[in-house]
Amino acid sequence: MFDLKTYSRRIGYTGPLTPTPDVLRELCRAHALSVPFESLDAMESRLLLQDGPLYDKIVTDRRGGACFENHTLFARVLREIGYDVSILGAYMWRPQHGEYSRIFAHMLLKVRLDGTDRLVDVSFSHDTFIEPVPYVHGEFEQRGWTFHIAPAPGLPGGEGVEGDCDVVERRGADGQWVPLYKFADEPQEVDRFQECLDWLSGPDSRSQIMNTLICARTLPEGKVTVINDLLITSRPGEESVRRLRDAEEASAQLGLIFADHAPLADRARQIWHARFGDGPAPAEEPTAPAQTPAVAASDW
Repeated sequence: MFDLKTYSRRIGYTGPLTPTPDVLRELCRAHALSVPFESLDAMESRLLLQDGPLYDKIVTDRRGGACFENHTLFARVLREIGYDVSILGAYMWRPQHGEYSRIFAHMLLKVRLDGTDRLVDVSFSHDTFIEPVPYVHGEFEQRGWTFHIAPAPGLPGGEGVEGDCDVVERRGADGQWVPLYKFADEPQEVDRFQECLDWLSGPDSRSQIMNTLICARTLPEGKVTVINDLLITSRPGEESVRRLRDAEEASAQLGLIFADHAPLADRARQIWHARFGDGPAPAEEPTAPAQTPAVAASDW
C-alpha cells in the first residue's frame, strides 16, 4: 500500500499534502535531507524501479537509494498529491574523462505547476540544488552555491535523445563553472532507465558504478560523501577531496552519512572494511551530525 502519511513520517514532513509551490519546496527539502544517497544495492546489481518495492525499501525499511530509485519514488509521491510530473534523463559529467556519460546516469524530475516548469533533484551525490527551481536559462543560488542552467550547443544529446541539451553547472570554490549533468526536455518512461541499469552493470560499462561504494548525505549547508576510500566534503565556498586516513575515520564518516540509519551504517562499514580495511568492522551506532559540520559532494 502506498501511504502518503507514512512517507511523510519517513522524511519528517508534517505539513499539508496539497499541490502548491510551497508544499513542493518543503517536500523536496525534507526528502533530500532525510534519505541518504547510497549504492549498497547497486553494488549487487539490485537497483529497483518499481513503486511497490521502492516504497518498501525507502519508506518501510528506512533505507536509502540511488538517484533512479529516489526519483522514481518521489515522482509517485508527487503524482499521488496531484502534481503534474515528468521524468527526465541526464548524462553525467565525467571529469576524469572530460566527457559526459554516453547513456543516462542520472534521473531528475520536471514539475508543471501554475503554468511554470520546475526542475526537481532530490538525490544526487554532488552538492547540488535541493529545492525546485524554475526551468529557465540563467543563474540561481541555493545553500551558498551559485548554479546556472544554460544551453549546451554542440553537445550531442546522447543515445536515444534528439536535439540540443541543457546543462546544469555549479560555480566551484575556485570560481570556475563545473558541469554536473546535461539533459533534454523530453519526458521518459521509468522502463527506459532499465536499459541504463543493465549497461551500468554490464562488462562494457566504463563507469564501474556497480563496483563502487558511494554513500552521501545532504546536510543543511552542504554534503558529505564517501566514494570507496575517498572523502569528499563541501560547504559554501569550501570543497575538499582526500583519502580517508584509516578505518576509524571511515567508520565515523559513514556514521555521519547514515545518522538514524544504523543498519545501513553497519552494512557500509562492513563493505568498506572488506575492501580497504583489515577485515570486518564491528557494528557501531551512527552518531548524529554536528550543528553545521563540513559537508560533501560527489558524482554518481
